[in-house]
Amino acid sequence: MKFNFKPSPNYRDGQSTGRIMGELTLGLLAVFAFSLYYYFSNFSASYGLRAILLMITAIISACGTEILWCVFTKKDILNSLENSYPWVTAIILTMMCPLSIEYYALAVATVIAIFFGKLVFGGFGQNIFNPAAVGRATIFASFAGAATADIVTGATPTSSMAAQNWIINSAEGMSSFLKPFGGLGNMFVGLYPGAIGETSALVILVVGVILAIRKVIDWRVPATYLITLFVLGAGVGMMHGAPISYALFHLLTGGAMFGAVFMMTDPVTNPTSAAGRIMFAIGCAVITIVLRLRSNLPEGVMYSILIMNMLTPWIESLTDGQQIKMKSKNIRNLVILFAAGLAITLLVGSTIKPVAAGSAEAGATNGTETTYNVTQHGFQGDNQFEVVIDTAKGEVVSVKMTEFNDTPGIGDGVNDEYLSQFVGAKSEADVNAVDNVSGATYTSKSAKDAVLQALSAGN
Repeated sequence: MKFNFKPSPNYRDGQSTGRIMGELTLGLLAVFAFSLYYYFSNFSASYGLRAILLMITAIISACGTEILWCVFTKKDILNSLENSYPWVTAIILTMMCPLSIEYYALAVATVIAIFFGKLVFGGFGQNIFNPAAVGRATIFASFAGAATADIVTGATPTSSMAAQNWIINSAEGMSSFLKPFGGLGNMFVGLYPGAIGETSALVILVVGVILAIRKVIDWRVPATYLITLFVLGAGVGMMHGAPISYALFHLLTGGAMFGAVFMMTDPVTNPTSAAGRIMFAIGCAVITIVLRLRSNLPEGVMYSILIMNMLTPWIESLTDGQQIKMKSKNIRNLVILFAAGLAITLLVGSTIKPVAAGSAEAGATNGTETTYNVTQHGFQGDNQFEVVIDTAKGEVVSVKMTEFNDTPGIGDGVNDEYLSQFVGAKSEADVNAVDNVSGATYTSKSAKDAVLQALSAGN
């Protein structure tokens, strides 16, 4: 029997896995370079050098794990390294961590990320979980306290918002909350301490656009995730009277930008079809904000990726088939998913309550001087202050902390010497002129708020 074949035209693409991973590496290093600039210029050389040493530690740990795997499985070491790209996982994991993480903790997490996140599944291209996310989850679960006291970066925007139950119900409150971090503009640029590579939304977006134009990543994923996260955040904010800056805050904190550009776009662990990837991104956004609002995990991005990695096979089966014929079905499924996600988010959002505003009670009066007992929420709990105001002059006479409920060894940097700087203050400008204690940003803010509240009550 004779068979006749007519080959179809084939499209030849210059893309290759090597080129994609190479350009992705360059993009990551560009973001890392900005972080180095920030730490070298705003802190000291020791901070920048520590970031470099952490990166080297992770890369050596990742490559070393791959080499040992090759030795035991009798594979060609050089060929395996060239086709497995362990340094990409190491770079991403390092940039997800704070500068204060101990070297040993990062090394162990990197080994677990490479071995359990990738190699046991068969190596690069066979893993079902994002390896870097596996490593970061390991740090959260086992090395949360593995931080050196020599590196102090202060409360992050994410942890500070978590202390507010992830909601602030006024424009004034949101503005006051953002001041220690330089406002939304400064958060967008990234000039504040946080995870090594997650703070500058500007740099990450620029790199993301370049990678999308170069077709290294699928632009649909970060665009869908960020838009959905914004809409969900705006919905929750509207329920509680929060300004639009609240929704924007969700985009600029907790690694949302970094995760959207560098992790959710991983072609190995997310769906292959365009519709499937959009579903993946919507699911990540819903899980991110639900975890932020109701769990004790302040970020949510990393766990949302791992959860959606588990659902990727189901999404693949749901979108399997000729995409042109399935267009109507896919659109319907996307609308249903988004509507369900919005409903779930609003339901969860309705259960949260803003942290009660601080209170000021007038105490003893001695001539024109009145003592106010003020309670203000700090990083972990309520701090109490005794503020004496000269009501005739409208100025602060003295400030003393009477009860401290923040992190021992960090927040208690707000001591009598620091509080004495408020003596003589008459206005908000005078109070804000006092610098925050390095590493105790949120405790410093509680002290400033207490002084402002006493001044307001005394005038």
